[in-house]
Amino acid sequence: MRPQHNTKPTAKMIGFVLLLVGVGLAALSLLADWLDFGGGEGFGYQQLIVLIVGIVLMLGGVCMVVPPVFNRMSSEPEDGDYDRRGDQRRA
Repeated sequence: MRPQHNTKPTAKMIGFVLLLVGVGLAALSLLADWLDFGGGEGFGYQQLIVLIVGIVLMLGGVCMVVPPVFNRMSSEPEDGDYDRRGDQRRA
């Protein structure tokens, strides 16, 4: 029997994929007229929708890749989180 490996992608990997797809969609929507995609002149509503979707995907990817700066769920006081008497504050 073969050992089973964890094939589930990590959140960071999914974040990178979302980031790349978002950048690609945003670039495609901005360069659509120059690349002769679609019809009409100027920046159309379809391009705007694709641009917004691309930006949302980029932001979602960045949020998954970058670790959170603040951990609001932590109940332990951090260094320097003391009251005047030197006791640790209770959250």
